[in-house]
Amino acid sequence: MRAAIIAIALLAVIGFAAAIFGPRACSRAQQTAAAAQADSARSDAMADAAIGAAADTASAMTTAAVIAATSKEHEDAIRSAPGAATAVPAPSNGAALRALCLRPSYRDQPRCVALLGPGAGAAGR
Repeated sequence: MRAAIIAIALLAVIGFAAAIFGPRACSRAQQTAAAAQADSARSDAMADAAIGAAADTASAMTTAAVIAATSKEHEDAIRSAPGAATAVPAPSNGAALRALCLRPSYRDQPRCVALLGPGAGAAGR
């Protein structure tokens, strides 16, 4: 009889402990799982943003290179056209040269550096 009372008391203590500590442990596990899921989603979003930014940068650089190459091609065509060696009035020549020198593909040319200064660009000019 005494063993039965001890067994019942032991079961009651175990049941009480499970009722008190079980939900807490489950709640903590759920919070940990939710935090891990949020961290994973945040990491995925950051990776997607980085990939998008790299693609945008590459696209902008490609576009700028195409524009610069086209400008250079046009200049070469203009300079090799019939009558290209004919003298142009100084004010017209200066305005055209200044406009060309504001382009990235020309701003480092010696004539442009002399006209606009080193490192000059379209900003503020």
